[in-house]
Amino acid sequence: MNSVITFMMRPYLRGIPRFLGLGVLWLSSARGPAQTAGVHLFEGITPLPDHTMSLGLGGSAPLAFRLYFDLYPIEASPDLAAWAPSATLLRTNASTNALIYIDRGSIGLPQRFYRMHTNLLLTPFLLPTGPFPVGTFARELTDPSRTNRYNLKTNSSFMATFWYPAQAGAGQLPGPYQDAKLAGYQPYWSTLTNVVPGFVSQAFPSAPIATGGSNYPVLLYSHGLADGLSVGGTGAGLRTENTATAVELASHGYIVVAIDHIDCYGSVFPDGTMVLRGSPYANVLADSGYYLQSRLQDVHFLLGQLSQLQQTDPLLANRLDLAHIGIMGWSFGGGTAAEACRTNDQIKAVGLLDAYLDPLPDLLSLGLQKPFLAMNSPSSGLAPSNLTMFNRATNIAYILQIINTEHESFTDQAWITEHTSATRLAGQAKGACLVSFFDKLFKGQDDHLLDAPSNTYANIISFQRKP
Repeated sequence: MNSVITFMMRPYLRGIPRFLGLGVLWLSSARGPAQTAGVHLFEGITPLPDHTMSLGLGGSAPLAFRLYFDLYPIEASPDLAAWAPSATLLRTNASTNALIYIDRGSIGLPQRFYRMHTNLLLTPFLLPTGPFPVGTFARELTDPSRTNRYNLKTNSSFMATFWYPAQAGAGQLPGPYQDAKLAGYQPYWSTLTNVVPGFVSQAFPSAPIATGGSNYPVLLYSHGLADGLSVGGTGAGLRTENTATAVELASHGYIVVAIDHIDCYGSVFPDGTMVLRGSPYANVLADSGYYLQSRLQDVHFLLGQLSQLQQTDPLLANRLDLAHIGIMGWSFGGGTAAEACRTNDQIKAVGLLDAYLDPLPDLLSLGLQKPFLAMNSPSSGLAPSNLTMFNRATNIAYILQIINTEHESFTDQAWITEHTSATRLAGQAKGACLVSFFDKLFKGQDDHLLDAPSNTYANIISFQRKP
């Protein structure tokens, strides 16, 4: 079903160019629980004395999404034929304030038309802060040297998600936050299955990569462990657990790649098959050496895949800066990332998100002699081992703690399952520090945030740096 609503504004009679404003709304097909409240609509378009246009936007979200956000992507056209993105607004669903957009691009134009999708685009995340829109795609990778992944005897495949700087395009809508089968899986998300299937991320599926001659540094991501299969609501233990961070970095000009390891909570393949972790959570920790080696093999294989993508991939070919490869990880993924950086010459730096380092005696005794940024929760108990590694560092190193956080606050749980002002601020601080760290190392751009991050984020404590 399609619905079009038009607004005709009378032109000014004196001193201001004639201006015709037209609002066009599309009513798209309903999509999950997000589409049970008031659709997006233009409530009014008003010419202002400074020749700009004021657009009033309306729509209401279901009660279950009151503590999250809604996206309003607005497009503009000079002739109803050529459309281009004008702005994306983010509305706090709990807010009662009117949503107003002032379009300064209208100045000097004889006419201008507007449209937006009527879909509710509900998200747990704030808009990314970088200059690029973000594209994303998921891909099945196959390592024929290993089988029996996810207890499937002949399986050698696993899933990867890519986020990258993209071009803005008309008609684009952000994609789902997570595959529908996992998003709606009650043992994993528990009571949050009433909202997670309705979430979108801030990334556009298969959008063209950003134009220009730049190659983009590559950041790998290694996920942590989720609790046992009977415990839901963690939102962790798979490659999408830090989508907000991946999108933030991609918006600043990085290509981020996250893979599902053999111990991930679950994964969905392109044919719709969903696999769940074959070993209980406690077993993975009890045999951490085995799983760590499997994860390091994944990283090594992925590095080889990047070289192939650089040569032949229709979207990414000749756009990967393989001289600047970094890695990040949360919890057990932080330990994986640290060890991969220590032992692989291709990886130049690492960001550690409340990293679990106990299974890595060589790392703790020798230190990590490559640039790293370690961030911890004061409550998780993981800061001491990270500090031990920092104390042995002789290269560039930063370490800090973020107050009012738990261990899981270093994942998307800060935005989805906790969603307090403190955890959201922690998520913003985490993203800003990672951007600052990798920009300084890989782009030679220093915003000086990591000179004294507490000056910008009061929730950052115990900051130290080397040199």
